[in-house]
Amino acid sequence: MENSDKPFRSIDQQINKLKKQRGLLFQDEQWASHLLLSYGYYEIINGYKYHFMKDKTNDDAGFIKGTTFEQVYQLFNFDRFLRSQVMSALETFELSLRQSIAYTISKSISDKQEEYLSRRCYRTGRRQYIHSAHRELYPIDHLLNILNRITHANSEPFRHYREDHGNVPPWIIVKKLNFGSLIWWFRLLKSNEKNLVVARMLGQDVNLIKQTPAFKSAVSNLLSLYLDYRNTAAHGGRIYNHFSNDHELIYNALLHGIIGVTNEDYRQGKGHSHLGVVLKSLQLFDNKDPYSELKIGINVYLKNYLKLYPQDKEYLLNTMELNDDDIDLD
Repeated sequence: MENSDKPFRSIDQQINKLKKQRGLLFQDEQWASHLLLSYGYYEIINGYKYHFMKDKTNDDAGFIKGTTFEQVYQLFNFDRFLRSQVMSALETFELSLRQSIAYTISKSISDKQEEYLSRRCYRTGRRQYIHSAHRELYPIDHLLNILNRITHANSEPFRHYREDHGNVPPWIIVKKLNFGSLIWWFRLLKSNEKNLVVARMLGQDVNLIKQTPAFKSAVSNLLSLYLDYRNTAAHGGRIYNHFSNDHELIYNALLHGIIGVTNEDYRQGKGHSHLGVVLKSLQLFDNKDPYSELKIGINVYLKNYLKLYPQDKEYLLNTMELNDDDIDLD
């Protein structure tokens, strides 16, 4: 076997390399050793070093003079807390979406599974390769396969509703859907039902939604971005500097006007997919709990970090696409 250019190093060897080859300072090596053993070199150093490097493309150039391990760790820690807050806020948002879809389907289609699980009630979507199914399908067929499997689940409350009531209604079936499948259910609704879901989520009159297509396109685009953030957070990805080319927002004069991003701002890279976009866009929805929860979390954790390293304020706000007014830092 060829020698690896990334060989295993003991904790002492890791610290020695960071000190002697990269110029990183340590205030407490024993504590640093404990943290590296608990969370890993890759998670702390490789995940959060770039802001502190002399040359972000060359590790051998080392850290900016005066940078400490403790500062890198605190950025890791800030992001760890932020990740939990993003998960919690988007789970709250997801709960609202679940109930809005279930209520709309129950009222506008039916609460009987033989009716609301009928293919004719939905759009088919464009035939495509579905990775989880390992074959090409129309999205509606994949979704209905998932929904029908839930009606046959042996776990509760699905078994109870199937055996005792002979029916698993929409407000029960949505409990087992993941966020991605829930978004597909929304997207495959026909126009009338989709308008109703959007109206309920935004707290707007359905006639306004019908007359303003930008509302529907904004919500659909935001759902994709929220799913990306939820998945990134769930898999331990960095949040404070996260962005996504695949799930970035398409410019929408209505949505971007609400979050304070002009067309010129958008062309310069703002309003696409950074955390500030997630925060500010959550204000659009009638249920303000997800927005408040995320705003409070960012505010608390950022203040705690900046008490230790106030020199990083501009960097963090710019990276997250936020300003003082967005999160009440003062």
